[in-house]
Amino acid sequence: MTSLASSQREHLAKMMDEREPVLREEIRAGLRRMRVEGYDELLSGTSDAGDESLASLVTDINNADAKRDAVELQDIFAARARMADGTYGICIDCDVAIPYERLEAYPTAKRCLACQQVHEAKRAQR
Repeated sequence: MTSLASSQREHLAKMMDEREPVLREEIRAGLRRMRVEGYDELLSGTSDAGDESLASLVTDINNADAKRDAVELQDIFAARARMADGTYGICIDCDVAIPYERLEAYPTAKRCLACQQVHEAKRAQR
């Protein structure tokens, strides 16, 4: 069970509640931008290699931004589910309580800092 006080849980839930509509709007704006600034529109009929490279870069950035925002929104949903089932604030790898300071900095954290560092090191090796 989590060692978070009720007021701490409420504060963290409020942080996620405030972040969710911001993410939803950023995703909507990104999708609008992708429709308006599609690859073909960015080229504007040119076939210059530099223009093609820039259009590809802008398209990739727009896609990456939308994906990042969508993943963060999914993380909020998952954190809320952990809150509902009583596992929020407990590391999914070692079952140790995640310090409040970490959760305040990253409310959707599912791992303690030590386990997160191991997880990222393993991902980097792949």
